[in-house]
Amino acid sequence: TRVYALFGSIEADLGETLTASLALRYDNERRKVRNLVPSAARTIYVDFNGPPFTGNAPLNPGLLLGPINSQSETFDEIQPKASLSWEPNDELTLFANYGKGFKAGGFNNQGSRATIEINFPNAVFPNLDIQDNFEKETSDAFEAGFKANLADGALKIEGAGYVSRVKDLQFFEFFVGTFGLLRVVSNIDKVEIEGAELGATWQLADWLSLFGSGNVTDSKIKRNNARPDTVGNKSPLTPDYTLNLGGQVKYPITGDLELLLRADWRLTGPTWFSTVQANERPTLFTTILPLAGLPAFLGTARYDLAKRDSFSTLNLRAGVEGEGWSLVAFATNVLDKKYLEEVIVAAEFGGSFISPAARRQVGVELSYRF
Repeated sequence: TRVYALFGSIEADLGETLTASLALRYDNERRKVRNLVPSAARTIYVDFNGPPFTGNAPLNPGLLLGPINSQSETFDEIQPKASLSWEPNDELTLFANYGKGFKAGGFNNQGSRATIEINFPNAVFPNLDIQDNFEKETSDAFEAGFKANLADGALKIEGAGYVSRVKDLQFFEFFVGTFGLLRVVSNIDKVEIEGAELGATWQLADWLSLFGSGNVTDSKIKRNNARPDTVGNKSPLTPDYTLNLGGQVKYPITGDLELLLRADWRLTGPTWFSTVQANERPTLFTTILPLAGLPAFLGTARYDLAKRDSFSTLNLRAGVEGEGWSLVAFATNVLDKKYLEEVIVAAEFGGSFISPAARRQVGVELSYRF
């Protein structure tokens, strides 16, 4: 991989209350890939004709359809950003901005497409489109909102609404079969994300402040050639809402010494980890189970089980701060909440690969500023 980028920005006052800024970024990433599995390597454990396994299949199952050629591709994108802010008075600022985002494409394990075509035929798994490479991801994001200072600056409120249109959203998933475990990235052709957020900070006293913020998001898959029947579902890995509440104390004890106390509570809404979501899909077991005299429906995958319910966490900090130093004890996930950080569905494996989030952690932090 070879990467370089260029960036520049300019800002101008269009009057006493109006400010505009423009920025431009260019990214260029070149990626090369080649198959390192020898074409002569064989395995006795893989046989695409099914049991009994006689073996002698290529160790890289993608080689069944012939040699795998090396590939090279360059991904680049020009990304403009523009913003406008208006301050009609000292208490209020209105703003609007637009920005383009970019994530380079790349290559899956070489032979992924051939492996999927052999093991997941269209007759059983219609419209499943996996390629050896995946496209770059781009997004166009629009946002408009306000910032307000009330009660002589003691109360600060911020709010915004946003719309993001994502093209070729990169999505990671697993496929499992007699070939082993295949990790691939596909592209969701078009996703729209809309939402709004609101936050406030209230300085009740010189030593006490309260803060809170919330966000609601509505997302929808508009087009998905990799899985066309997922159109209308939500964007994966996108919580329906979040809510943050907390408070902080910085109370003078003596001289330059201050007491520090802080609490942060966060609520995260329901989250889908797959594009399939509430729908059901056949698996390899759908075709294998009838051979053993069992009904095919027992092999149907329920992707709704991969939805994470809403959960909340609480973090605490307490300590003292002096001139240029601080000593603070902290506890994250104080209530020892059990929840999943990530879920990767592998229906043919019989479930999902899950990553548990960190449990309660307690520690002490010493800082010195110089």
